[in-house]
This record gives sequence, structure tokens and C-alpha cells, in this order.
Amino acid sequence: MKFKQFIPAFLLVSGIVFGSLLTPLPAHASDSASEMVSVANKKVLVGYWHNWASKGRDGYKQGTSANISLADVNKAYNVVPVSFMKSDGVNRIPTFAPYNKTDAAFRQDVALLNSQGRAVLLALGGADAHIQLKAGDEQAFADEIIRQVETYGFDGLDIDLEQSAITAGDNQTVIPTALKKVKEHYKTQGKNFLITMAPEFPYLKPGGAYEKYITSLDGYYDYIAPQLYNQGGDGVWVDEIMTWIPQSNDALKYEFLYYMSDSMIHGTRTFLKIPNNKLVLGLPANVDGAGSGYVSDPNAVYKALDQLAKDGNPIKGLMTWSANWDIGTNVNGVSYNNEFATRYARILQ
Repeated sequence: MKFKQFIPAFLLVSGIVFGSLLTPLPAHASDSASEMVSVANKKVLVGYWHNWASKGRDGYKQGTSANISLADVNKAYNVVPVSFMKSDGVNRIPTFAPYNKTDAAFRQDVALLNSQGRAVLLALGGADAHIQLKAGDEQAFADEIIRQVETYGFDGLDIDLEQSAITAGDNQTVIPTALKKVKEHYKTQGKNFLITMAPEFPYLKPGGAYEKYITSLDGYYDYIAPQLYNQGGDGVWVDEIMTWIPQSNDALKYEFLYYMSDSMIHGTRTFLKIPNNKLVLGLPANVDGAGSGYVSDPNAVYKALDQLAKDGNPIKGLMTWSANWDIGTNVNGVSYNNEFATRYARILQ
């Protein structure tokens, strides 16, 4: 897909390119946001950023998430998905705009992170977003993603659909097709547009809601970060130890992380296969960031990572919801003080 095709002058008078439904892409002087940061052959520490103002006591334990600019996200996070691209209630095609900055100022933030070798993604969906595309929307959605990239400098898109939005309308076919178009568009420029996903882990089973995204984007996606939180007693049965390991069992946290990862890496124990070099484990930053799944002892995480490496299956990294929660405060106003970033930054070394 190329945007250098001939466009008759009379079609540009109104600022509309008929046939692609695009307004002319903004022109930017070369800056760091113009580049696409690659995470190929790199470990990643992923921290989501909130594109909204904290209203206070918004956590699961009545803590408060921090209001931080994108530029102030802890430097340990080398991939920062911006939350969220969603439908605006008027147009079917999802879009994005920064909630408290001009386009130019937000692009400067993206440029700063890019200059530090950190990728900034646009996260699609979220828990409260109902996105419902239909067949025929493929090009319009691809065009909107490219417009976002050219406007703000995003380095890719993270599929973060939840609940009914995962299978709504023709999302399962339209979204992968559009993303392939975007990836190919930037490939012609020598850039790798990142495609990532953050599914809740119960959807990662044969016949599950995310299977079509994974199979359709096989060879295109850069990593998948299953959300290993907010799932209560759901988990994995392990024949070798004759035990059901629920996500919510803190005493078996190492076992849960290890066997869940092993199951996905090999496509066993009822889970879909995700190659070890494309697997990122999603964990909450703290008890306010999720209703369950917080790992109180980081040694459980490192033990799981070490064992996977010993097995010959080192994984790509860790993800957290979220960078804002990592620097937020608990119900007593005590700062979480970037606990997640501090604990796990050394996986990048």
C-alpha cells in the first residue's frame, strides 16, 4: 500500500483524497518520532500509559493512579503502549487524540522516547471500548492507523480488545487485514511497524476469541503479552504434578508463571502456541492495578524466567498495567515508587 500514487489536483481542493478517505497527512520535519524503533532481538519491559486524567481512588484497593506525561514514563520501560485508540461514538473507525496536549506537543513526547531507543505503540481497545468494524472497513482503518503514525510518530499498534469487542462485527478479519496493510506500507520504507497483542489468557485457547488474530497475523506480530491477572481462579492443569494452578494462588505463583509460559510456548495444556521469543508475561504493577494477579515476591518471576531459559525457551520480556500505576499511590497516599520498573529493569541487561 503506497500513498505516493497520483492524486488529481481537483480532489485535493477540499483536502480530501477520495477513494482512501484520508485528509492529507501532516508534513513534519525529520525528527526522532519519524523513525520506528525496532524491538527485534531485544528483551522488552512494557508499561502502558493512561491517556486520561486520574480522578483519584481509581484503583482496585482505592489507591490513586498517577498523572504523568508520556515523556515522564519511567525509563526502564522500553515499550510504552498509549491507551487507547477507540471509537468516538460517532464514527465506526477507531481513532485517538491526546487528552491534554496539542498534537505537536504529544509528538515531541513520542520523539523523546524514540530518541532514547524506546518504542511507543497505540493500544487499540481497552476494557470499556466497544469497537465493531464491518467488512469493507479494512482500508479505512488502515488509513486511520497510518494517519496516527504520521501525526504522532507511533511505532506500532497493540491489540488490546476485551470482552465482546474481541469478536464484535467483523473485527476478527478486518483488524488483521488492516494491520497487514499497514505493516507492508512501512516495510516499503524500510521500517518495522510493530504489531503486538495483550489478550486475557483465557482467550488463548483453540477456538478462543483471540485465535483468529494470532493465526491471521502469524509472521506479522512481534510479541503477545497475555494478561496474567484479573482472572481469579482460572489457571492451568498440570499433569506432571497433578495440580490445578489458579492465577490467584500466591503460594504457587512460580508454578503458575512457569507452567503457563511452558504451556503457551509448546501449545499444550489446552493453550495456543506462542513462540518463546514472542512471549511477554503481563503482570499488574501492584494491587491497585488489577483485582488479582499481583506478584508480591519478585523472586517467583525471576525463578520462572530462569527455568524457562534453562529449558532453552527464554521469553521476550514482561508487561505491566501500568506505568501510571507504578508511580501511583496506595489508599494511604504512600507512593508505589516505581516498584515494578525497579524490580524488573534488569531483564533488559
